[in-house]
Amino acid sequence: MNATGTARLHDGTGRGVRGWAAYAAAAWGLLFAAVHVYWVLGGRWGLPAGMDLFSNTALLVIDIIAVPVSLGATALALSLVNAWGRWVPARLRALGAWGAAALMAVHALPTVPDWAALAAGTRTTADLTENERFVTFLYEPWFMAGGVLFGLAAFGFHRARR
Repeated sequence: MNATGTARLHDGTGRGVRGWAAYAAAAWGLLFAAVHVYWVLGGRWGLPAGMDLFSNTALLVIDIIAVPVSLGATALALSLVNAWGRWVPARLRALGAWGAAALMAVHALPTVPDWAALAAGTRTTADLTENERFVTFLYEPWFMAGGVLFGLAAFGFHRARR
């Protein structure tokens, strides 16, 4: 709150949790887009051995779609902490941030039992196929991290508006 008792929604500084979480969520989106561009251009680092996007049309289409969606998520995260974000209604930005957080968390949710089994020792990495290791240790944790970052950014945005 400022001296007049009104909340400062957009001071352009992105202070506190709201700031670092929103900027981290934006970085998450940029990195996600960059990885998908790399894969679309034929890169294979980070993919399971033998996986090639050009031999799997569905994966290629998903990667092509992921680039603008990730860049849109980056803009959404930045709109939470920058003055230029005011041209989009605050409720719409909040809904988008909470929606992104929920979507990413739900995306990663199916691997939580694998994480729990590995942590409890009832399953080992030897029990996982190469593709399952890719999904469990790289792909889905990346989605979970994005969900947490967008959730923190949405929470910070909500708190700043109160």
